[in-house]
Amino acid sequence: QQQQQEKESVSTTLPPLPVGSKRFQVSANDVLLDDKVFDDHDKNPLVGFSCAFDRIPGAQTQTYHVKSFTPKLSNPEATHHVTVFACNARRMHKKFGTTKGDFYGTKECGTWPFYGEPDSPCLEIAWAYDKGAGAFTYPSGFGYKVGKGTAFDLFLTQVHYLYPKNKPIKMWNDDTGAIMRLDPYRPSVVDAGVLTIMKTSMVLKPGRDETVVHYSIGPENQVYANHLKDDFANDDQENFGVTLLAAHLHAHNLAKKFKLSVESPSGHRNVVKYIDNYGGYGKDQDFFVLANRARVHREDRIVIECTFDTSQIKQQVKYGTNHDEEMCGPILMYYPKKVLSSDLDQSGYFSGVQMNSVMV
Repeated sequence: QQQQQEKESVSTTLPPLPVGSKRFQVSANDVLLDDKVFDDHDKNPLVGFSCAFDRIPGAQTQTYHVKSFTPKLSNPEATHHVTVFACNARRMHKKFGTTKGDFYGTKECGTWPFYGEPDSPCLEIAWAYDKGAGAFTYPSGFGYKVGKGTAFDLFLTQVHYLYPKNKPIKMWNDDTGAIMRLDPYRPSVVDAGVLTIMKTSMVLKPGRDETVVHYSIGPENQVYANHLKDDFANDDQENFGVTLLAAHLHAHNLAKKFKLSVESPSGHRNVVKYIDNYGGYGKDQDFFVLANRARVHREDRIVIECTFDTSQIKQQVKYGTNHDEEMCGPILMYYPKKVLSSDLDQSGYFSGVQMNSVMV
């Protein structure tokens, strides 16, 4: 690899802050993207990972609503995604001995168990940028609650670099990450939750004009049921349900259509969002505030359908984040979210917060 510092920075125009709000940035700190980041030369020489984490300022004594997420990109062409994880500073300090730092590489940052393990500091994906997307701002009256009284007082960004094919590899100094707008907590703001869904077992056959990946998740999926079990209930109404607020429909460049629906036990299907000319990387990677804010009850199913064109492909296409791989899954924002304050047991392990990523 040619180690040449190269910085293709994209300036982000941020709107003025309301009185009392603040911005919080978590990003790589001018790190040189060398072999510590691109560390899998034998299998994936074009793939790199960089993780950074930092405690939310004042989170010990203040509660906030995250109002917006904005990507900060040094080299958009080579940045596949930026995922923001909501984490716990006490657990992070127990694991790493600090609440601010960074680490790199496929083996550590790329495959590190962010959530789902008893001693993991991070249990939720709060937001994700995928190549070509823009910023996301919650609609008026909604926000993602963090800080005092919640499990989450620290953010971690995972940056996945995917260098373009057929180009000389040049290293650059990077500060890619995310910028969060933090608004002071107000009881009138509705707490929003996040649920991620992904089909990790998908395999696409080559040479086909149209290949459909169709699947659904429902109450039989324990991760799904556990994450939403408190949110589905409202006082004595056990099946009150949650309402979908926004959706990011994620697939790569072979995808041509993407449909998200909610299906009742009777078989009635409510189409929540349908992109019938899916463009792959670009604006179709945005989080879309939904015009059809469908209600999801405990016994309902979330149905995902992706249509792919593999007519120009010569080999099987599997699930993955690299070149010549595909995905089919949404990240959903919903409300109301019951934000738990009693989330750590006496040993410092998470007890009341359930992971929010469903892999099938």
